[in-house]
Amino acid sequence: MPTALLSRLQRWAEFTPAEIALVQDLPGQTLAAQRGDVLPVDLRDGGSLIMLDCWAATFKDAPSGRRVITEYILPGELYEVSRFKDKTTNVLILSRGQVRLVPHSDMRGLYASERLGEALDWMAAIRASISREWLANIAARKAHERLAHLLSELSVRLNAAGLLHDAARAEMPLTQMDLASSLAMSNVHLNNALQRLRSGGIVDIRDKHLVILNRDHLDAVAGFDDTYLLQWPTRLPDRRSSIADRRVQRERRRSPHLTP
Repeated sequence: MPTALLSRLQRWAEFTPAEIALVQDLPGQTLAAQRGDVLPVDLRDGGSLIMLDCWAATFKDAPSGRRVITEYILPGELYEVSRFKDKTTNVLILSRGQVRLVPHSDMRGLYASERLGEALDWMAAIRASISREWLANIAARKAHERLAHLLSELSVRLNAAGLLHDAARAEMPLTQMDLASSLAMSNVHLNNALQRLRSGGIVDIRDKHLVILNRDHLDAVAGFDDTYLLQWPTRLPDRRSSIADRRVQRERRRSPHLTP
């Protein structure tokens, strides 16, 4: 059952029982995956990969032999496979779990619902926006700021799938090599950046878990603004209000002279 996917979609709109059933009963081939597996994607007519409970990444191997991670695919997220797929990009499994391969013909059932179709388009737009933000992150921030920004982003994305506990803890099966490969850093620079965040009492990463010790400090170091994650507007008015309130609070923290 694609529970994490449903959790993400429900951040867009309130669905009917019939629409929820469409997601829960989504057909497709379920594969057991292990860390290090490269998915044999063969959806000739297009389709989607759904991470049921595992992490994955898209990657390219540079001519030098260095592997470059171009995006993370978290539990509950979709990776759409076009029939014009770039054959130089592959999907690497980063944690043990299950993946569902859903042909395009079966995805049509979700798009037939206006609300589900909008939610899926919204998720695709978020993915594209994240890709652009990653480029800006690598180009414009110092090493420890890049790492802080990525960790802030991952925590928001994990929260969208109901996988962030107490607003601060989540499973994160990424190695330092994984993080370095996605941040255009050497392993040495990544380790230095991580130690800087740890020594500042901001985050801790150990035993395949992320613990955020000081959220405000983490976001401040990163210069993190979640606008690019397109959490608003959605079809949930109460969600729009809560996000607007958080933005006001964030601006007041940045500009203490502002009065309520």
